[in-house]
Amino acid sequence: MHCSVIDRFIFFLFIIMKVVALISGGKDSCYNMMHCVANGHQIVALANLKPQSKSGKDELDSFLYQTVGHDAIEYYAECINLPLYRAEIMGSSLVQDADYQQTLGDETEDLYKLLKQVKEELPDIQAVSVGAILSNYQRVRVENICNRLGLTSLAYLWRRDQKELLGEMINAGINAIIIKVAAIGLKPTHLGKSIEQLYPYLCDLNEKYDVNICGEGGEYETFTLDCPLFVKRLVVEETETIVHSDDAFAAVAYLRLKSLIVKEKQANEITSNPIIMIPSWKDDIEDLMTSAEQSKLDNSMTNYATTVIEIDSLNEEGSSLKGRSDLFSLYSNPPYHYVSGTTAYDYPQEAQQFESIEEETQACMLNLQKRLHELDLSWSDVVNMNVFIKDMDEFGRMNAIYKKFFNINPPTRACVGSNLPFPIKIQIDLMAIKHVSKDESSKPRKTMHVQSMSYWAPANIGPYSQATIIKSHAFIAGQIGLIPSSLEFPLPETHETQTFLSLRNLENVTSVLGLNVKKRTTLCICFVIDENLFSFVQNAWNIFCKQHNESSENQMGPVLCLSVPSLPRRGKVEWQVLIHDETTNDDDENLLMEPKIWQDSLDSINSIIIKITTWYLSPILSSTITIKVEESVTLSQLLNGMINGLNKLFDQFSTLPHITNSIFWKNIGFIKIFYSEKTNINLGVYEKGIKLRIKENFPDTKAAITFVPVLAIMDNSVLGICVHGTF
Repeated sequence: MHCSVIDRFIFFLFIIMKVVALISGGKDSCYNMMHCVANGHQIVALANLKPQSKSGKDELDSFLYQTVGHDAIEYYAECINLPLYRAEIMGSSLVQDADYQQTLGDETEDLYKLLKQVKEELPDIQAVSVGAILSNYQRVRVENICNRLGLTSLAYLWRRDQKELLGEMINAGINAIIIKVAAIGLKPTHLGKSIEQLYPYLCDLNEKYDVNICGEGGEYETFTLDCPLFVKRLVVEETETIVHSDDAFAAVAYLRLKSLIVKEKQANEITSNPIIMIPSWKDDIEDLMTSAEQSKLDNSMTNYATTVIEIDSLNEEGSSLKGRSDLFSLYSNPPYHYVSGTTAYDYPQEAQQFESIEEETQACMLNLQKRLHELDLSWSDVVNMNVFIKDMDEFGRMNAIYKKFFNINPPTRACVGSNLPFPIKIQIDLMAIKHVSKDESSKPRKTMHVQSMSYWAPANIGPYSQATIIKSHAFIAGQIGLIPSSLEFPLPETHETQTFLSLRNLENVTSVLGLNVKKRTTLCICFVIDENLFSFVQNAWNIFCKQHNESSENQMGPVLCLSVPSLPRRGKVEWQVLIHDETTNDDDENLLMEPKIWQDSLDSINSIIIKITTWYLSPILSSTITIKVEESVTLSQLLNGMINGLNKLFDQFSTLPHITNSIFWKNIGFIKIFYSEKTNINLGVYEKGIKLRIKENFPDTKAAITFVPVLAIMDNSVLGICVHGTF
């Protein structure tokens, strides 16, 4: 299925940008231009980097630019009837790391200067078209430049299936010829042949030798002679074959285009809006469930409202813990560190009033920074942050301050609305894992921060990464149901569509990193804006995890569903997951192990029902505890129920060898307590009572404890508790 004309027209209303297209002459840059136009954008200029004229070289040893065929690029201005901006490549590949920061003398800076010139002459430019498919090296550098110039990167070919993609290019009318070969099975005799002629052969090479069908590994390069966007076509009159290496198995040779002519096209061959196949997110949603599973979901919207639970708290707890105590605010067990929910009010200040969300966010972030420094940490050590904001309408203003504290590869983040107690407008908690480079056996942190718009997954244009992976922990940023190519919600906005589109986005993000979200999710938190969605999203998660994984019934980790006042972009559903990543585990034996999963339910005599689900695979322990009250109880009874749940958690884990009570609680890093507004207990009473009880019952614990108010908790619970430890 592909987007209908009406669907596409609706999408075009949201974001229409003027675009400068980066061109190399290759098929990818031309086809990405076609997708820019198909998505409603307007190509207004072309840009290209070429070798220095004095060098006399046809090809440079560049990591970033295709330079073979550069002499023929000058014809493109006439062929597509657009201004062409060109500059010479003065720098070299000085920075060859996965990440890039502004570096004098690097070839990336030549592209920056060229695009800066384009923007100065065409100030309406808003975006850049780039034909990246798999090259993180290319994508990261273009995104770096776009960030510095205030432009958006459009990479519609990103992470596309190469066999499908090359077939689409051919069917869409891309006439590109091979002008360089450098792979097993490709020979100088293939030079000059079209991608249509070689398509079956390239597919065969892929089957035999794993050759990239689109040439993403440098196997071959192309030059486009014609495409539907061209008003004139190119015809090759004279060529010369240059052989670099006459290897019997993988010769390296290129085609010098010595003479070309420009030919007029018939009027019926020219189109301003070529018809191409736009990948539909709808296909992925439909594939997510069979018709039988769909019928199971039809009636899973539960229409209920949790009733207010009266809890008698008068004279229940002492006042030994006053206000927002620093007790249990920090946890440090290197390399793992946690900072509990922090606000702008957590340290004494001269003025406790903040006139704007900007001022309060700045103070909150400085308080977090102070706590990081107390742990001998910096912002670069932070791997995940949770932001709770009182007024989601102030999200953009908060974000403007938040992003100033990060450089490249910021931590992952989930941001949700919360009715924080007055006068607090923002609360943030975080986890940091410090990588020790001297430890040769320890694998470094891996971050994925894709900022280009594509069909793959929503771009993270904001100050957070899609994923951060270190020490077997794979943190995934909160996923909402945005259409990746437009960064808008599908119309009409329904909870069904947003639920499955957000899960589709989650799977696309995790799969490219080799993460098994369906079998190795250690914790899943689902935030919704309506408690009536609890049953629906739980069933949706179950269906998602069972897809292509029949054994998932026994592999389900802890899941906690929470209703909150608002989500980013006024979304209806947001998923936040932590995944166990085997690829960063130094213990190879762990790769073959299955996680331990415990599920227990306790019914107390005081009408308190406790459910505990725990997931463990070294080094991660993750648990959720929900506490439901069936009738009015005292605060002491409720807190006793919480202690019973935590004791049961220890009982579950103590079945493993060498686990004592002291060892267990020393390794619990954070306890996050979501409390329902359906009770009459305020945060101050909860915080005093819970911290005191934990201190009395588990004297060895040093966990960072965070409190977050929510509208409602799954199963009509009054408390939802997340526990995380490392063993």
